[in-house]
Amino acid sequence: MKDLPAPLTTADCDLRDFPFMPVDIARLFNSEFHARSDDPVWRAGVTLWLKSFHQVPAGSVPDDDVALARLAELGRDVKTWRKLRAGALYGWVQCADGRWYHPVVAEKAVEAWNGKKAQRARTSKARLQALISRLSQAKDSFDAASIEASIQTLLGSLSHLLSQNEFRSVEASVTESTTEAKRKREGERKGKGEGKVNLQPSVPDGTGADAPDDPPPAKTVDQLTKDELWAAGKSLLTQGGLPAAQCGSFVGKLVKDYGDRIVIDAVRTAVVERPADPTSFLKATCQTLAGQRGRRAPGAPTQADIDAENAKAKSMLFGDPSEVVDA
Repeated sequence: MKDLPAPLTTADCDLRDFPFMPVDIARLFNSEFHARSDDPVWRAGVTLWLKSFHQVPAGSVPDDDVALARLAELGRDVKTWRKLRAGALYGWVQCADGRWYHPVVAEKAVEAWNGKKAQRARTSKARLQALISRLSQAKDSFDAASIEASIQTLLGSLSHLLSQNEFRSVEASVTESTTEAKRKREGERKGKGEGKVNLQPSVPDGTGADAPDDPPPAKTVDQLTKDELWAAGKSLLTQGGLPAAQCGSFVGKLVKDYGDRIVIDAVRTAVVERPADPTSFLKATCQTLAGQRGRRAPGAPTQADIDAENAKAKSMLFGDPSEVVDA
């Protein structure tokens, strides 16, 4: 294998969602393959071209007669395939990964793959711009942190889709834009007094007491009320791709299955961890806290506790925002 050429398409070249493969008609009918092949060989060879477009890497086929017979639409007739093999594989090149590549099909696959990556890059850039716009209008620090996490995830995807120089340019632009968006949001928050929770007792008007010089400290995750945690959890789910209309029902289902107390602890953990997939993270965390195969983790509530708290949690989630429950 050391003397064989490198694969003609990259290992991640996957075109299985492409229903069409371009065929250069003049190139095909002027080829040596067309001139030299009888009908069975021609049919098997062209079939392999088409099938190879949906192999991974695209443009290749395995070096295995059983697999090749199936790809050539000969079923289990390996004996017939072996008679046709030399002609059907005319023009194919075996590469260092052990697979056979057809240079023309690989050429078309590379063009399609580059187009696919370019489309993905355009979509990711558009999503980045939308997220940056949302960042300056984030409702709270949790929402802002979730948006920033989504931005970093998109940048990670773009690093595989763009050239190094182009990615550096995009990364620098995004960094500058996010910094400006955060600066703008911080300025608005300070101007409106948002994002902070005043832990000092209020001073009635007319007492002559001076206002504190330093801004009051923000709440930690452990100090948040259940209402605030529900809002933070729904914000994480929205940023993770779950439609806003489904967030409440998803959390409600978790409450029904695991109880209010466990779900609150899972949300608190998610707020700290900032998982890329909050939906799966919350469910897995609830399962862990509840114990596996019927075993409850230390401190986990009994079924009676769960039943007693479900009504209160559902009311908080679906229609009684005025009720405040202490954490």
